[in-house]
Amino acid sequence: MAQPLSYPVDTKDRRLVEILIDNARTPLEDIADELQISVEDVDQRINKLEEIGIIKVYRAVVDPYLYSMYFYENGPMGMKEWSRSRRAKR
Repeated sequence: MAQPLSYPVDTKDRRLVEILIDNARTPLEDIADELQISVEDVDQRINKLEEIGIIKVYRAVVDPYLYSMYFYENGPMGMKEWSRSRRAKR
């Protein structure tokens, strides 16, 4: 059973979470403007939401197709070079 929250979550907190779900990299200034609160208040709210466990992790969602295409062309060694080196070893 979940523990009751020690921090009262209000409508600004809910909207803040929605904004971060949509884009976790949204600048604090943009969030503050939308919520009509200070940047410091946004930062404090985020810290509190992390502390009580509502916000657990910030995660990148990667498009596997675009990721593979990028690394095919530009990867650390580049897939083209890797393919050539594999053929050369045969």
